[in-house]
Amino acid sequence: MEVLSNEKYLIARAKESTDPYKAKAWIIAAKTLFPNDFGVQFEAYEIEKNANNFEEAAKCLGYIVMTFHGAHQTPSNLLNEISMMTNALRIPEGTATLEQEFYVKMFQYISYEVQHQILLLTAAHSNNNLDHCRLILLLLKRFPQAISTHAPRLLETLIQNVAMPSFKEMLFNEAIPLVYNRAPDLAPQHVHQLMAVCFEYYLSQMLNSECEDRVRLVNDCWKKIFDILDFCGKILKWEPFVLYKKSWSKDVYWQKIIHIYKLDPFRSTESKQILFCATVVFVLALQEYIGHSKLRSKDGTTETEVILVEALKDVALDMKHRPLEGVLEIPHILVTAPVSADAPNCLIACHSCWQLLHSNERMKSDFAQLILCLPQLSGWMQKFLIDLYVCVGQHDETATLLQSPNVVSMGALEKSVRQFALTLAQGPVSVHLFDQIATILKHLPQAPSGGSYLENVALTPTARVLMLIPLTKRAILHYLVQTLVAILKPKLVDPECSNSVLGNLLVLSQLNWPHESTTVEIIFEIIKSRRQFSYLLFTSYIITAEIIEEFMHLWTHSPEVKLELAMPQQSLATGARRIGTRGADKGVKEDFKQTIRQQIARSNDDIDELMMQFLQQQHLSLVQNVFEK
Repeated sequence: MEVLSNEKYLIARAKESTDPYKAKAWIIAAKTLFPNDFGVQFEAYEIEKNANNFEEAAKCLGYIVMTFHGAHQTPSNLLNEISMMTNALRIPEGTATLEQEFYVKMFQYISYEVQHQILLLTAAHSNNNLDHCRLILLLLKRFPQAISTHAPRLLETLIQNVAMPSFKEMLFNEAIPLVYNRAPDLAPQHVHQLMAVCFEYYLSQMLNSECEDRVRLVNDCWKKIFDILDFCGKILKWEPFVLYKKSWSKDVYWQKIIHIYKLDPFRSTESKQILFCATVVFVLALQEYIGHSKLRSKDGTTETEVILVEALKDVALDMKHRPLEGVLEIPHILVTAPVSADAPNCLIACHSCWQLLHSNERMKSDFAQLILCLPQLSGWMQKFLIDLYVCVGQHDETATLLQSPNVVSMGALEKSVRQFALTLAQGPVSVHLFDQIATILKHLPQAPSGGSYLENVALTPTARVLMLIPLTKRAILHYLVQTLVAILKPKLVDPECSNSVLGNLLVLSQLNWPHESTTVEIIFEIIKSRRQFSYLLFTSYIITAEIIEEFMHLWTHSPEVKLELAMPQQSLATGARRIGTRGADKGVKEDFKQTIRQQIARSNDDIDELMMQFLQQQHLSLVQNVFEK
């Protein structure tokens, strides 16, 4: 028969007693005689636990934890009990078992010091990083004063394992909100890692989300990115940056970056603060620029691209003018409604940040790493680079990008319009430009015209000017027509200017009437001075009432001016006579009146379709007009 020690004897008597009061008396005696015996103290805890006595059980467990946690090897009974308690604390309210509810209630009676030690003890004996992080989070939620001690290790572990979804969700949904207002002391390299993973995480949410309220999501994500930038700045004692505000101009952010840059006595462009601030502002401006560069239909089902092209003033000034390569100044950028007026500001902010982030090799490399982590940005970057090269007049680089086989996201219409604009900017005007017009016409939508005509396309020859135009049928057609008008108008000062140039300019001037009404007035003054005008395409392409009325006015009030506008209707079979306003044949006047009535009746024809027919059918005539001496 086994001889029991005094401690075990007292414990055995307590266990075999059916009277709870006697059992408790035995264990009280044991605790008095052997206060440092784990078995005695744990049995006392078990008795209180079985009696469902939260407060007394808490006292017993607290004594055990504080007495025995520093032992060479923590007893397995204690570790098991603590594990069951911490598991119960993580159970959502209302789903716990009766045993788990006991642990939760008992925990509330344990002192803060013991609670703290229990959680630390559990974390220390955790077998994997995820459980360890969960326990440290539980500790920090209950003891915020411990953040400065335990948060750095927690954040480091989460950052190092952020590739795993469980760690990532824990970092963003629990850890960062918990420590945000109590910035812990974290090594700079870990702060930089934290900023990078947060930047990638929230950008991924913006780029991949299909939620209905996308505008709210985007604003929330940008607010969090700027909050994290501020949080990291506080840890590293950076000069405070600005917080996110949707209504602010991008120039507010850029001026703050310049202010921070100037504060560095060495103007160090390798500064991590400059890297992160400029990168965040760059992508913010880029995202808004890309957003401004897409026009949604009213039902929200389709999008129309908006592209940046050279305005037409250089052609009007000098057909042989060629913009200087490598000009770094941003020119004035015009927009056509409904393109946002803020789009040029976003592009300028992108350009400014881009230059700063490429000011040295180290900064350039770090910036590339931040951007390349998000493959979804590649399409945005492609569009930005093309527009940037257009902006600064680097035409060779623009051509290289347009010819690259990697330009997969660009449709045929966009590519053909961009190549046309590039050819126009490079100058001088060549036959190739007209071939490109033909290509664009093939790719224009066949549906009825949508969108609006361009605004502010007739410009004075001052500094370089660019336009943001939507790839709608009407806007592109207007761009082509206005280009031809700009090319042909200088010929009006030539005394030998042909009737074909005058007539073709009249046709082109009809689009977006009365935008070119001044050009039409000049043409009629030339006709009056010459006292004759022959244009046999009149009946095919002149349908604008004001222009037709002007010819009628000439016929009525300027008898000395001879007009030859079409073949006589009654002689079309033989081609013997053409319609003129003067002559012995009285039928000529009737034919002229009939022609005028016929054209007036067509004044409601679709001018866009008529203009497309003109450009396609009179391709050679227009080429001859441009290059005739």
